[in-house]
Amino acid sequence: MRVQVGDVRLFFDVDGCKLVAEGPWMRERPTVLLLHPGPGFDHGVFKVGVGPWLAEGTQVVYLDQRGAGRSDFGDPADLRLERWSEDVRELCDALRIERPVVFGLGFGAQVALDYAARHPDHPAGLVLLGPVARLVPERSIAVYERIGGPEAAGVARRFFAERTEQAFADFLRVCFPLLTTFADTSDLIVRAHWRAEILLGWIHGEGRELDLRPRLADVRAPTLVLAGEDDAWSPLESVREVAELLPPERTRFRSCPGARHSVLTDEPAAYDDLRRFLDDVQAAAG
Repeated sequence: MRVQVGDVRLFFDVDGCKLVAEGPWMRERPTVLLLHPGPGFDHGVFKVGVGPWLAEGTQVVYLDQRGAGRSDFGDPADLRLERWSEDVRELCDALRIERPVVFGLGFGAQVALDYAARHPDHPAGLVLLGPVARLVPERSIAVYERIGGPEAAGVARRFFAERTEQAFADFLRVCFPLLTTFADTSDLIVRAHWRAEILLGWIHGEGRELDLRPRLADVRAPTLVLAGEDDAWSPLESVREVAELLPPERTRFRSCPGARHSVLTDEPAAYDDLRRFLDDVQAAAG
């Protein structure tokens, strides 16, 4: 399905009911909006695992962000964090979604943070897997070296330094499989409706200068932050930096030993943290 948001049509999909029959009543369930990693990736990463799990108790909305997946490309000048985060708010307006729980992984968590800082009263809650406020390549390279050896470190260093097809191809071959611990990483790459040029353009453009740290105190929504201690894309030091700059009274943080960017798959016990958080958000909503 597609909906007009500004000058583009954004692709979205829905799993789970908003209203469910409960005796003589209709009970309303939270809406969770999923923001994929990237930029340039698509929502398919969530269709196995966390998406179906969430749909058991919430209404799940999957989104392909502007320039990604099955959504329109739009103006290349709009492929920047401010526009992606405003799209979240405008998508909710178009679909009449009120008080969503916004769930972001990696880059999707950056979009969620920027959106929540710009519109602090709009989300009911945030779930952030591997959020970073800024890209610090040396932190990532150190993790790649620890879990993948000198070859992985060298490939990662070239990926961050060079915007070339060869650097990206080597990254996919050597480093991308190190972001997960499960066997179907290749299936994920093949299944994805991926626009790699968006990722490369952002990594070597706005991503080099972006720093959300000064704005994290503006986030007012209750927030759950989950970190994989072996996540090379979102190093633990960078994720902890985000958690420490968010308002402490509304932030929950958990780091998961041995987990990578696929933190919920790598540490299934973290689903308990997610369930408790969602229950508390729903209870607070009355």
